[in-house]
Amino acid sequence: MITSIIFSKDRPLQLDLCLKSINKNFKNSTQNIVICKNSPEFATAHKTLEKEHASVEFWPQSDSLLKDVLHAILGAKNDYICFFTDDDIFYRPFYQDNFGFLDQKVLSCLSLRMGLNIAERWTEGNKHKDTCNGYYPDQATTMMFWNKTIHYYADYWSYDLSVDGHVFQRDNIAKMINELCYLQPMYKWENTPNVLEEAMQRFWACGKNFMCSPTHSVVVNTPNNRVQDTHEENRSGEHHDYTPQLLLSKYLSGQRIELESLDFSDIRCPHTEIDILKGLT
Repeated sequence: MITSIIFSKDRPLQLDLCLKSINKNFKNSTQNIVICKNSPEFATAHKTLEKEHASVEFWPQSDSLLKDVLHAILGAKNDYICFFTDDDIFYRPFYQDNFGFLDQKVLSCLSLRMGLNIAERWTEGNKHKDTCNGYYPDQATTMMFWNKTIHYYADYWSYDLSVDGHVFQRDNIAKMINELCYLQPMYKWENTPNVLEEAMQRFWACGKNFMCSPTHSVVVNTPNNRVQDTHEENRSGEHHDYTPQLLLSKYLSGQRIELESLDFSDIRCPHTEIDILKGLT
């Protein structure tokens, strides 16, 4: 089974939706750990969130996110680790009886955000074609496998070291994070998931060449807002701009977003803005 590590900051309403979607559609995830960093105005909402998700482990982020992640990985109850951010939604059911295929020496990760429906990406405000250049279907696992190195570097189909719904073999990802912990005093990386993911790219060239995914993606990131200031170029709120403060007021008033009321009919990019307030009840 899988241990999911979810990164969260100042998004109780979105985190509630993320956790509910994992609970409903990702039965393989038997341990869920939220590493959270909240501003004082979000403290009350966070306490409510903890009560409503009593089976989830909530860890306050320390002054070293890397060490927090390493601690979570080494103490995980399961042999496989999946990363999420709090604006991810697990929008389709996914289940595997066995994840032993991730132990293959050539396989880097299982990407839950990829699938044959993924065909585009946005860069600097422009839409680009981003399709798979060739894959190997596997009937035993009902998944697809491909070589990341035949795609342009940083295309979605080559981007294996992501914190958006990617599953890794525990020992492999632990070695990477342990090395980053060792290098932290030298590079002084900031403590955000975006910077963590960026630092992980140092292992791309020396890592394993193959990735796999379901034939249709099951996770989507909906960037309705931005809570970090390290990657201001990241797209957010272009179509459905909902500030953390607006969503906080909805949460504190007792409103929640229902997964079943949201529209996932046109997911062609792993980062697709969903009108999440359409599901507000």
